[in-house]
Amino acid sequence: MSKKIVHEKNYEQWSAISEDYHDSRPVPPDIIVKTVLAWLGKENPDIIVDVGCGTGLSAIIWKDIAARTIGIEPNADMRVIAEKHVGCDNITFADGVSNDTGLADGSVDVITVSQAFHWMDIDSSLAEFYRILKPGGVLAIYDFALPPVMDWQVERAYLALADRCSDIYYAQQNPPMHNDKSSYSERIKSFGKFRYSREIACHGTKKWDATQLMKFVLSTTNAMHITEIDATIKKDLDELFELIKARCYKDGTFNIIFPYAMMIAIK
Repeated sequence: MSKKIVHEKNYEQWSAISEDYHDSRPVPPDIIVKTVLAWLGKENPDIIVDVGCGTGLSAIIWKDIAARTIGIEPNADMRVIAEKHVGCDNITFADGVSNDTGLADGSVDVITVSQAFHWMDIDSSLAEFYRILKPGGVLAIYDFALPPVMDWQVERAYLALADRCSDIYYAQQNPPMHNDKSSYSERIKSFGKFRYSREIACHGTKKWDATQLMKFVLSTTNAMHITEIDATIKKDLDELFELIKARCYKDGTFNIIFPYAMMIAIK
């Protein structure tokens, strides 16, 4: 199956900002691991494949669990950062896309996709995932909600900024394409081959200062890119940063709750 079925801008957009991406995103919570292992019925999987692994934040959670974890990532810059920050002998990273992993039939215990399935071609990716999973293997696709739960005024301002950034970003000629995350459940069911699937809600928490939270804002609203397209967005960013600093706790931090939605399926 050709890699060209995946729109190249979907992964090229992260080039040159991979280090910032790594510094601004949360590591997935332990409950993700516990949920997957409950379905797998095995405490120490042989092989886990993290597809669209980015800078390795979603691969590192398996370092003490799986005998081997393979991160599949088509963006070379992201793989460089992953290899820099994830110093584990049992975690490796490889070039590939979701519908062309290069892995053998029935060779994988678990496939995870974190914050990435909306950039993939769903039908061909599900076919590839099903092909490489062992019988009884688990597919787990999960994303955190935006914005995370924090101060309500900051949330409201975040949403306004995100809407403006989205209008600018997707007004470009030939912009990246993404799927509706709310369609995952129906698409997995209509694929028709997984024996059972369901959606699960869970959460993780972080304690971040104003600077770290602002890095997250820049990353998740595409503002890192937008400033190069429309410099006027810098004023909005400055205003939001001032609001964040004004609304944080006395110690200069926020307690942030990341709600996660996970689609999980069994082969």
